[in-house]
Amino acid sequence: MTDIIYRQDATESQPSTPWRDASFLRMGAPVASPRREVSTRVMPPPTGKPGVDEGVVLSLVGGNLKRLRKQHRLSLEDLAGRSGVSRAMLGQIEQGKSIPSIKTLWQVAQALSVSVSWFLEASHEAPVLLMQPPADSPFTLPTGEAELRSLQHLGDVAGEAFHELRLAPASSLRLPISQVPRRINVTVATGVLDVMLGEVRHLVRPREALQYEAAHELVWRNHGQVQVQAFVLIRTLPVG
Repeated sequence: MTDIIYRQDATESQPSTPWRDASFLRMGAPVASPRREVSTRVMPPPTGKPGVDEGVVLSLVGGNLKRLRKQHRLSLEDLAGRSGVSRAMLGQIEQGKSIPSIKTLWQVAQALSVSVSWFLEASHEAPVLLMQPPADSPFTLPTGEAELRSLQHLGDVAGEAFHELRLAPASSLRLPISQVPRRINVTVATGVLDVMLGEVRHLVRPREALQYEAAHELVWRNHGQVQVQAFVLIRTLPVG
C-alpha cells in the first residue's frame, strides 16, 4: 500500500479533505509541514578574560594553608622540613604576602596529603581537634591546687576564650585585671564554686551557671570538701 502524503502550500487555501481530520493523523499518515525560513543567529564567543582579584587568591590560599597546618599540629619549621619549602616562604604564603608557584603548592600539598586544588577551595569543614589534658595533670588535684586549661585552638575566635576550671578543696585561682571589660559565663559540673562580685558572694552549684561582666581581677574559690570542676567562657566586650 502506498502512503498518501498530504501537502499544503502556505499560500494556498485548500478545501477540507479526509486526510486532514484528526483520526487520520492519529493513524500515522505522514503530513508535510509548510516550509518556513528559519533565522539563525550565531553568538560570537566571549572575548577577554574574567577579572581575578589577587587579594582574594592570597587570602584563600594562605588561610587554607594555615588552617590545615594547625590541624596537623605542625609548626612552620615542621612543615618546611616535610615539604622542602622554606619556613620564610611558608610564612609569607600564610600571611597573604606571596602567591606560591604550582611547584611550591604541589610540594606543600604532598606533605599535607591533600590535592593542590584543596588550597583554592572557598570552604572546608572545620577541623576536628581532640583536646587532651596534659600528661602530668592528675585527675584529682592535691589540696590547695588549682588549674585553668584552655579548651580551644589558639586563635579560633578573636576575643573569646573557653576553659576548664578545676579547684581542689581550700584553693583559689585569680586572673589578672583586664584593660577591657569582659563577660564571664561559668557553668559548674561538680563541687560548689565561690564567686565574689564586689560585696556579694555567689555560690554556684552543679548544673548552675553564673554570668557577669567585670573589668577587674577575677577570683574563684573552693571552700568545700569536693573538687570543683567548671567550664568558663570569657568574652572581651567592645569598648565604647
